[in-house]
Amino acid sequence: MPTCGSRYSTRNSPGVYAEALGALIVRENGDGKPPSTVVLLPHTYQVAEFAPQLALRLGAAYVPSISEAAADGRGGLCFQRSILQAKLQAEVRPRTRAVVATVQSGAFSSDEAPAPPGRVVEVCLPADMQGQPERETLGRVAASAGGVDLPGAERIVTAGRGVGGADEVSVAADLATALGAELGASRPVVDNGWLPREHQVGSSGHTVAPDLYVALGVSGSIQHLMGMSGSRIIVAVNKDPEAPIFSVAQYGIVGDLHEVAPALTRLLNERAGR
Repeated sequence: MPTCGSRYSTRNSPGVYAEALGALIVRENGDGKPPSTVVLLPHTYQVAEFAPQLALRLGAAYVPSISEAAADGRGGLCFQRSILQAKLQAEVRPRTRAVVATVQSGAFSSDEAPAPPGRVVEVCLPADMQGQPERETLGRVAASAGGVDLPGAERIVTAGRGVGGADEVSVAADLATALGAELGASRPVVDNGWLPREHQVGSSGHTVAPDLYVALGVSGSIQHLMGMSGSRIIVAVNKDPEAPIFSVAQYGIVGDLHEVAPALTRLLNERAGR
C-alpha cells in the first residue's frame, strides 16, 4: 500500500488511498489513455471504503467480493460473486478496460498461484495528498480480547445443526481445543443463537481456507461450501451419507458426531499427554 506524508493517510483516509493508488496506476500506464488495468484488492472493510473511489478515478468497473475470476474467451475477464445474501451467484463481465475488484478472503489457494512474473517497484508519491477530508474521527474503541480469527486460522472445527443444540456445541469446542483450532459455526447454529455470529463460516459469514477444516454435523449448503471449499484438507462427520459436505471432503465419516468427535478428542489428548 502506498504511504503518504499527509496527516490524513495516518488516519486511513479513503480519499488519500484512492488518490495515491489512482496516481500510481495512471503514471505506470504512461500513455495518457484510460488504463487497461485489473486491480485486485483484499475484501476488507478498509478497502471497501476506498475501492469504489479508486474505480471512479480510473473510469473502471467496480466488482466487490469476488470468489472466482477467469478469462471469458473473448479477450475479457469474468468474475463470480454471491448476491441476495448468497442465495445466487452472479457472473460479471465488465465492459471497461479497467477493473477494480475485491477478493474474498480464502477464495483462492496460494497453491494455485505461480511464481509472480512481475517486479516490486518502489515509488515516491507527493506528501501533500490529502484526498477529501470527508469525515472526522471522534474516537477509537479497542477490540475485545479473545476474539475469533477464522480467516487467519490454520485449523478450524465447525459445529453444524447436527450438534443438536447450544448445550451440545461443547463437543465441537473440545475437539477444537485438542487440535489447537478455532471454533466455527454454520449459519443455522448462529441463527439459533448457539454461537455468536463472529464464528459463522460461509458466504454470509467468513470465507476461510485453513490447512484443516473439520465439519461436525454440517450438511453442506451451497452457501457454506462457498465459504470453506478452498480448505486444504476437509474432514466431514455426518449421519447422512448423502450430505453435500461429503462432495468436497477428502475424508468422510458417516456416523454419530457425538461418538466420533469425543473419540477423536480423547485420542488427541492422549497423544499430547493431556
